[in-house]
Amino acid sequence: MKILQDQNVYSISVVKETIVKRFDITSDERKKLSKNKHPVFDSRIIHSLSQLRKDGLVTNQKKGNFKITKLGINKIKNV
Repeated sequence: MKILQDQNVYSISVVKETIVKRFDITSDERKKLSKNKHPVFDSRIIHSLSQLRKDGLVTNQKKGNFKITKLGINKIKNV
């Protein structure tokens, strides 16, 4: 959520790239596939954003674009 804390709208691809840089995710780690042949990294990012949306901490501005909510900002401040 800290990626979104400036309250701008971010695409899922920008969120992914920011996480890759911040946590030094290697290309091999990004390419790792699950048993269902889906990239694990991508699936985890999508699942995390989906859960944050369900919890009311981020909102979809349009498909694949996210923005933090006031509740999300308050959550960051209290952590």
